[in-house]
Amino acid sequence: MSKQQVKLNNWPFKQGEQAQLIWISSPFRYEKKMMIHAYFKSKGRTERLLLDWGTLPALMIQHYYIDGSLQYIKPPENIEEVEITIHPDAVRYSERDWTVQGTGDIDKSRSFSITYNNKNYVLPLIEVVRSILAPNRFLLNRLFESNSFEQYFFVSCINNEIDLEFTSNYEFKYTRNQFLYQLVWLLTTESVRKTFENIAFDFLQTQELVFDWPLDKPITIVALVTPTPYGGIIRNINCVKNKQINVDISFSHPNLKESEKSGEAKKYTLKPEQSSSSSTEKTLVEDVDGTTDGFDLIELSQQIHEYQRKPKITKVRQKSNKIRTHEDDTTKKITVQDTGIRSTADTGGNKVVRGIENLVLQEIQVQGELKEFVRTLKELEDYQQVQSVDLHIAKLPIVEGKRKCSYLDDGVTNRQYAVATINLFNDKQYRIVEVERESRSLSMLILSSDLSIDWDNVLEELLLNLVSDSGAWLKSSLERIERKDIIVKKAKHSKKNFEHRAKLLFEKLM
Repeated sequence: MSKQQVKLNNWPFKQGEQAQLIWISSPFRYEKKMMIHAYFKSKGRTERLLLDWGTLPALMIQHYYIDGSLQYIKPPENIEEVEITIHPDAVRYSERDWTVQGTGDIDKSRSFSITYNNKNYVLPLIEVVRSILAPNRFLLNRLFESNSFEQYFFVSCINNEIDLEFTSNYEFKYTRNQFLYQLVWLLTTESVRKTFENIAFDFLQTQELVFDWPLDKPITIVALVTPTPYGGIIRNINCVKNKQINVDISFSHPNLKESEKSGEAKKYTLKPEQSSSSSTEKTLVEDVDGTTDGFDLIELSQQIHEYQRKPKITKVRQKSNKIRTHEDDTTKKITVQDTGIRSTADTGGNKVVRGIENLVLQEIQVQGELKEFVRTLKELEDYQQVQSVDLHIAKLPIVEGKRKCSYLDDGVTNRQYAVATINLFNDKQYRIVEVERESRSLSMLILSSDLSIDWDNVLEELLLNLVSDSGAWLKSSLERIERKDIIVKKAKHSKKNFEHRAKLLFEKLM
């Protein structure tokens, strides 16, 4: 269990007062984020809390919470641990309207009725999501995105091995064994993967989280159950047993590199600011767009996944990475303040291009329109006059009240942008800005200047203006950029081959 203390910031009960979680609402989209309502009851009073979807792993129905802490959760007295084998032909789906006790709020109660050893157990659909379909935050946040896996990895299967080529969008901490097993089990269990991938499409059409039982083979669970005369109600699944993975795993990741010690000094070092706010207590808030690197609420979960056979895992390392072991006068010392504020929302928010480190083209893996842009840049890189081409790809920022442009037409998937830095042998340097267009007729922008420019600030302003202006390069916004002694050119998109596109782009540069 994590040593850090995580608390809900909007806890409405008195200090030391126990409140029982009595209901978790169906998920819904709010301010372009997936959210849920959690209902807590104490002393005859029920309170509704708005929480990020990513907080789901720490919510256990009928359990007691004190002071909003997500570490110390007390189970109810009338509960027992039961091992149940679920056979697909012994599962029946049911739903009914439900009024949350102590409120006038009406929701849908969705569950699976399971027959086992002549007893009937009720398994809430939301528990199937948390324990079987999406047992970590990465999968939870992909659940409502259509066809988004290719933004995070490319997958191929040869003989009895699955190869995962992760992109820089995939957080490196999710390459730990337990997460790889969960991902590969989902990818290679056809019925589970089909259910997972259909959820986003169905939710987009109906705004409801509904699906059939996702497994076509028996599976065994160990669960906390509230007994009933006929069986029981499953409150929490502690363990999922006899999961099958019939392939070995190999994977690569941009952060997975061969390392060698270097005599060079560190470029920078991070030093935490000494303050009372940098304690181990963290507070979850809901008005933050993105989560924080290094923080993952799923670490609080004690759920176990057991496999009939644990596959062999092979790490495919990329080129050498130097480890700088000492500091000197050239090392920048950066002080980092920890406010203790955290969010379980997916990564996003107003963080854009400040302090970016570009990747060479060979390290970029992306699909769609930006893939075409990368192909064009690779053609351009072969020109004799071109010294180097670097590329940075990220998600558009989110501006309050102007969120539509920041997402693709499905309303869920973040719209991405790319910034290419092109250096010519004549000492000229250009920034090319490309944005996923979909149905938009948005030109590429080519930026250059003969002066020393803080490009991080310029690009941040440019992208924030793009979102604020509903996805258009407005003349007034570009003129503000030009007043910084920056030359701004527009480049239309060609439908011809990549060689022709690179030629047109090069002519714009020259």
